[in-house]
Amino acid sequence: MPTLPDPPGPYEVGATTFTLPISPRGIGTLEPALLLEEVAFTAFYPTSLKQSPLPKAFRKGLHWLTRPLRDAVQGYAHFAGISAMLVWPLVLFFGSQLKIPVYLNAPPLSHDTASQASIDDASSSVPKSTSSPWPLVIFSHGLGGGRTTYSQLCAHLASSGRVVLALEHRDGTGPVFRTRSVDPATSHRGLYLRPEDVIWDEEVPPEEANLALRAEQLEFRRWEVYLAYHAFRSLTGEGEHQSLLRVDGASIIGEIWKGVARCDKDVALVGHSFGGATIFSTLSNPPPSTDTRPIPISHALALDPWLEPLPSPGPSPIASANDQHPKMFVINAEGFTLWKDHFTRLQDLVRAWDGGRLITFVGATHLSFSDFLVMMPRPLRDASAKPNLRSINNIAQSFLDDKLEEALDGLTTRKMEIHWVDPSRWSRNKRRKRRLVGNVGDVVLH
Repeated sequence: MPTLPDPPGPYEVGATTFTLPISPRGIGTLEPALLLEEVAFTAFYPTSLKQSPLPKAFRKGLHWLTRPLRDAVQGYAHFAGISAMLVWPLVLFFGSQLKIPVYLNAPPLSHDTASQASIDDASSSVPKSTSSPWPLVIFSHGLGGGRTTYSQLCAHLASSGRVVLALEHRDGTGPVFRTRSVDPATSHRGLYLRPEDVIWDEEVPPEEANLALRAEQLEFRRWEVYLAYHAFRSLTGEGEHQSLLRVDGASIIGEIWKGVARCDKDVALVGHSFGGATIFSTLSNPPPSTDTRPIPISHALALDPWLEPLPSPGPSPIASANDQHPKMFVINAEGFTLWKDHFTRLQDLVRAWDGGRLITFVGATHLSFSDFLVMMPRPLRDASAKPNLRSINNIAQSFLDDKLEEALDGLTTRKMEIHWVDPSRWSRNKRRKRRLVGNVGDVVLH
């Protein structure tokens, strides 16, 4: 049975999924295809069952796959372009029981409580802390992803003392979603959206349809980022949840969330692939409406970002009131670094941010940043999957902690060198391939 490792930090991790119903609004020119009527995200956060009056009331394990399972099956079958009959066995044998090792709907741990716990127990592994709230991280997934696809990273950061909002984008980039809070009687399912599924107001050449759709989806995602942030800020600021709902329909106790997250400064944006493009798009555009306050972003972490949907030249950071741009850090996998034109553009983009840093993990693949490779059963799992993800998560945490240089000093680093590798005897493709020089897990500094 596939399993996921426990979060490594000193704090236990809770997870609660929220939805925010809003007045339906069309984004861009694609109103029928991109209709924003509900924002959804899973919050990962520090918790402590020792501090809970009902420690046995909160079970450990958040389903990794969307429920009901038929939605997940239809979603992944549609995304992969295969029959649902082929997906059902995989779901039943591998995915139906897969759970994220976090405590479902457990109350968040306040910073004050964590501080007192470390004082009361001198042997506690919980680090000493101040009375300030936990830092806030907003995570944006890539194509084919969702709010649980990167649970290892999100739970890792939460176990270190952060609140992470993992968005479930409703822009047709995930395999499946189901609206729940607008009207339960008319709940509907949304599937992955392909360019050929879209009817444009004005004729768009077929060769431009893909990137045109992605541009509209980026605007949609910026709305989701801002709406999720401001709804959660209201919840943690004054305990006011307004229209915010729990996905399971249970009541939100606003008082337990008050003061949990620091939303007024030092917010971090993190995203993978198209989520990385979302990060750059958010940082290079003003808030989506004139009455929407900016997000006080201090750190931006892009994981193997896909740049093609972004306008060229650019994007570049917009000027802020104090002329200070967020700290920028990009972690690439080997494939995107060997993609010549794309990597050249990425280097130029990172230079636009003062002090921006760019590294590549040798041997890492585009999926190395997600849960996919580590949740496979041992016979099917690559031996480097867990070490790669652990290294990625550790260095991501170090960047958010402003300890990046110390973390890099503890890794094997090298300059970028490329060599040609002969195909294996069993490979169908007999062409030689370009590879980075180094061992799996080495870090190339650019």
